[in-house]
Amino acid sequence: MHPQIVSQCDNLTLMRMNSPNDLSELADLFGFVPPGLLSQASRFRQGEALVAGGFVPAPSIIKFRDRVTHEGGIDVPVPMPG
Repeated sequence: MHPQIVSQCDNLTLMRMNSPNDLSELADLFGFVPPGLLSQASRFRQGEALVAGGFVPAPSIIKFRDRVTHEGGIDVPVPMPG
């Protein structure tokens, strides 16, 4: 990805990354993410992610909940008003 595109991003959602070089580059681009949190990305399990930026109060590691829908593109039922 072109560095100027990433430099325009104010928010980060990062799932598992194994490459130390890639994590190092992200640390340079996202200076608002504490290096200690960023370094944990190589150990994330399925459903874990690092979120940082204006859409969260502080950089945090989160765990996504189980799927609401079944695999295969089924929509979540939405009740329609009367």
